[in-house]
Amino acid sequence: MIMRIYRGTVFAGNEHLWQDRVEKLSIPWLKKQSGLITFYPGKPMAESGSRTFCMCMIWENVEAIKAAVGPSWKQSIYMGDERALVESSSLEHFEIYQ
Repeated sequence: MIMRIYRGTVFAGNEHLWQDRVEKLSIPWLKKQSGLITFYPGKPMAESGSRTFCMCMIWENVEAIKAAVGPSWKQSIYMGDERALVESSSLEHFEIYQ
């Protein structure tokens, strides 16, 4: 199994808009993907002052990720206008070992 972790810091003032886009675009898309075992969207804790959101996804294997997002599977993907809301982002993949 593969853990895919996305972290994105949104431009100031776009926190609610980002969460809305993820709930309306990204999550419905994710739920349709075969090979996706589960996912956990994360938002900054209220008192943190952070603008960084995350999405932890568990996939069956790399082939399942490639089938969902294509040959550029090591790059972040965005739905609709999500990318315009992001100041910086990172994406990492890990093998689950237990």
